[in-house]
Amino acid sequence: MEPSERPERRPKITRRGFLVAGSAAALVAACAPAAAPSPSPTTAAATKAAATAAATTAVSTPGPTLKLGMLLPFTKVYAELGASQKRAAELYLKQAGGKLANRSVQFIFEDEANDPQVGLQKTQKFIEQDQADLMMGIIATPIAYAIRNAVDSAKFIYIGTNAGGNAMTRDTTDCKPTCKSKYVFRTSFSAWQVSQPLGEWLSRTPATKEFFLCFSNYAFGTESAAAFVEGLAKNGGKETGRVAPPLFNSDFVPFVTQIKAQSTKNVYSFFSGTDAIGYIRAWNQLGMPAAGYKMFGAGFLTEQDVLKEVKDQANGAITSLFWSVELDNPENKAFRDLYQKEYNLLPDVFAVQMWDGMKALDEALKKTGGNTKDKDALIAALEGVSFKSPRGDFSFDKATHNVIHDIYIREVKTAGGQTVNTIVDKFGKVTDPGK
Repeated sequence: MEPSERPERRPKITRRGFLVAGSAAALVAACAPAAAPSPSPTTAAATKAAATAAATTAVSTPGPTLKLGMLLPFTKVYAELGASQKRAAELYLKQAGGKLANRSVQFIFEDEANDPQVGLQKTQKFIEQDQADLMMGIIATPIAYAIRNAVDSAKFIYIGTNAGGNAMTRDTTDCKPTCKSKYVFRTSFSAWQVSQPLGEWLSRTPATKEFFLCFSNYAFGTESAAAFVEGLAKNGGKETGRVAPPLFNSDFVPFVTQIKAQSTKNVYSFFSGTDAIGYIRAWNQLGMPAAGYKMFGAGFLTEQDVLKEVKDQANGAITSLFWSVELDNPENKAFRDLYQKEYNLLPDVFAVQMWDGMKALDEALKKTGGNTKDKDALIAALEGVSFKSPRGDFSFDKATHNVIHDIYIREVKTAGGQTVNTIVDKFGKVTDPGK
């Protein structure tokens, strides 16, 4: 679905959705602001102490239940991605003591069903029936594009935790009204951010200037491919051809056969979820590595949800993304250990995106004393959020509300029985160019 084709807002949805309460277990007390400073003999210090004490009281007073609409896929090709984000949201709340800014939290989970119309209906349900305070989630770009007008007209804050369509946080010439909205934030990425740097990095080397493209034929896939080609052109690289399998494809052998029938050995790909699993299996089934073909792509192609299924079949693949389970920083180590202990499973980038979404909201709510009614105040608080994330430094671009982060070049390797993305290089502080 192109941005200009997004459906108009529908009337109130009356059928009931299912509600799933967030985890009530409390492992760690909820974070509260620092206590007021000790009284000082000076008037200025006394005034400052009084102001700090007042702010502390505002957060310490329990507020009404915070209702968070969570629109995620629990069926079809991206079901595991939705499950990963659900796990991360519940884990964040658990370690926060079951509250954000001293407000108990109710998650309202709904299945986006990989269908823009369903996604729009569920969004209207959050707004009109559930009276949710705000909304998070969405994996697929067409669904994010479909709900943009509904959240903007309702002045309903949406924190996107995956869908990377460029236009969601850009002003574009063919989007009416503009896709960018003051009520939309994104803790994930843009299509440009995860593919343009890879093309630029690869085209620095003579052996990797020409690429054949194979990508999922929907909005995010085509945007990612365009960004990669843009990156290639920075250093004189070029595309030699392309094939675009449909989303939810059941058989990749015919498409990989087409790749093998042409002579360009370097192949850029974008697939995710079960599509990525099917593609990598077909790649190996047809003997592509032995024939000299090399796999490159946007990082979702070899994310942990995929690697746990294909294992060493993806070895040697080079991808770009803003995170790896192998990233060496204290926050990532703590997150990996906590997630693995809770679920006996390595986290993936989808979990990180939701974790950071919850963290950004948590930090913003501390600034507003838990108030979600004053939308302008909450938007300003979100715009000013910055923290150390498992991915590294996290902040929003105030002009777009898209995240600013480092992009890592990664190579898949298997060691000690685990297949992971190892860090090869880095592009620092990548900001989407859309303003």
